[in-house]
Amino acid sequence: MLESRKVLKVVSSLVIGLSLVGIGSNAAQATSFTAPKLGVAEDVPTNPSIKKGDKIFVIVKDTKNQRVAVYTKNAKKIKKTVKMGSTFTAKAVKKVNHKKIVRINKKQWLNSKDVVKN
Repeated sequence: MLESRKVLKVVSSLVIGLSLVGIGSNAAQATSFTAPKLGVAEDVPTNPSIKKGDKIFVIVKDTKNQRVAVYTKNAKKIKKTVKMGSTFTAKAVKKVNHKKIVRINKKQWLNSKDVVKN
């Protein structure tokens, strides 16, 4: 019984000693590591601005209602709607009441948040 305790103490102290040596070598290795230099990121606009003559595509964020509201030239909503997936050519673009709207035909305008450049 005494011998088993001595063997247990020797083995446990050996394990503790080796683990401390392992930790010290990993820490020394981590401090000597140098990170690679990264290149400069390119500036790419996530939502390019829509201009007159651009092809636009209607998108919908609400999946239940697959339609987008149509506005007047004064950015007032009207009863008409446009289906998701429709494509148009932007006739004009203007900002009214802090809303950017895009003209799709003579009297109909769409909110720029509802369309993307095709």
